[in-house]
Amino acid sequence: MRRPIFLGALLLAVVVVGTVWYGIVEGFGFEDGLFMAVISITTVGYGEVRPLDASGRAFTIAYLLVGVGVLFYVVTVEVETVIVGGVADAFGLRRNRGKVRRMKDHVIICGFGRVGRETADMLAARNVHHVVVDVDTAAIASISGTHVATVVGDATHETTLRDAGIERARTLIAAADSDVQNTYIVLTARALNPGLFIVARAGSDSAERRLKTAGADSVVSPYQIGGRRMALAAVQPALVQFVDRITTIEAGGGHVLAEVVVEDAPWGVAGRTLEALAAEATAVHVLGMEREGEGFTVGPHGDVTLRRGDRLFVYGDSEEVALMARQPHAR
Repeated sequence: MRRPIFLGALLLAVVVVGTVWYGIVEGFGFEDGLFMAVISITTVGYGEVRPLDASGRAFTIAYLLVGVGVLFYVVTVEVETVIVGGVADAFGLRRNRGKVRRMKDHVIICGFGRVGRETADMLAARNVHHVVVDVDTAAIASISGTHVATVVGDATHETTLRDAGIERARTLIAAADSDVQNTYIVLTARALNPGLFIVARAGSDSAERRLKTAGADSVVSPYQIGGRRMALAAVQPALVQFVDRITTIEAGGGHVLAEVVVEDAPWGVAGRTLEALAAEATAVHVLGMEREGEGFTVGPHGDVTLRRGDRLFVYGDSEEVALMARQPHAR
């Protein structure tokens, strides 16, 4: 809004200067002075209202040069803002919609505050396709990347979530700053896609219960996690740095902590033991696993035979872990 106001004030100032000059110096009335100023800067060419002396003609020459330049500058900027900017916005909107339509099994992030921004950065680092939904157009405009698309709108509305491709998504993250808003997001998302995995942000214990009742599969409290992290950093700071190290993919390589769900087995080796798997994937270490009906196991033995549905928690070379996760029999 500032630029249009400034340009309008600049053009008005030029008109006022011309009107005042012709009124005071040349003795024109207000109406004649205004008329003379306007026809001069617009180059209409109706002629002089009254004959001008030498000083009046000299002022008119200077006024034409300045006034016409200002007028054309204002018109050019406004046309560029309205037309070119509108075309660019429309093109960007169409491109975003096409990008969302091509996505499948993606993650939807509702809310682009501090929590949503960190979440998006982590997903981008892991090359996970995701859609960011927020009502703040300025915040959305700052997002870019090959694996991300954006939707401007209220995530509590069905139309907005449909624009984000919720029917094809695998996960939704309700990361709004308001517990009430997150609850409505979870309710709407669950109704639109009953099989969706939903992660929600909670600011209190009561909100956590409400979100789970609304249909959230996992509820995360930034305050609880932050408190635990601060306590751990106070007594074991090196451990915090180590955890940060293994949960971040470094540019150009590095190591990563990840989860692999076994359908037949990683690399299509059905019924293989963890020991045999470790012999083939020397750069990947299995830290733990989860098996339905048995819960979590930390540091499983090598003689454990993998079954369909087992979840492996692995740490190792990011490229080899990504290769494992991209296999047709693992995700």
